[in-house]
Amino acid sequence: MENNRVKVKIYGQYYTIAGNHKEEFIMRVATYVDEKMKELGRNFSAGSQGAGTIAVLTALNIADEHLTLMDSIQGLREDKEQMEKERGHYMHMWDEAKKSYAHYKESAAKFSEEREVKEKKIRELEEKCKELENTFYDLQMENLKLKGALRKYMESDEF
Repeated sequence: MENNRVKVKIYGQYYTIAGNHKEEFIMRVATYVDEKMKELGRNFSAGSQGAGTIAVLTALNIADEHLTLMDSIQGLREDKEQMEKERGHYMHMWDEAKKSYAHYKESAAKFSEEREVKEKKIRELEEKCKELENTFYDLQMENLKLKGALRKYMESDEF
């Protein structure tokens, strides 16, 4: 980018500023410095401080603002770095949770299949028990008939 030359007025004096920034940006910087110098000039009694002293005090105030902002930016960078580490940690935890969920889902499906097989086996055994109960009942009935026949036979004179 080529140098831009911009004529600006700061604290009542004109200056030609050359820079690589756009003209609008250079004007914004000059306006900011002018406002800061006027603000400081109002805080001192008229004529008690020269423009040089006001300029130095303004430079100190702007440097203070700049360094405070730089410290804030550094703090934000450190916060961002910490958040990135934490994000990585939580993403890892999320991935592990998804794997665990998939594993538990597979286990649940397996147990469900096993339960169905066992329930079917239980139904088959219950059916077999019913058949055995019916057979046992039939045998008891047959036994009663035979006992009755035996009693009649023993009561008869043929014994």
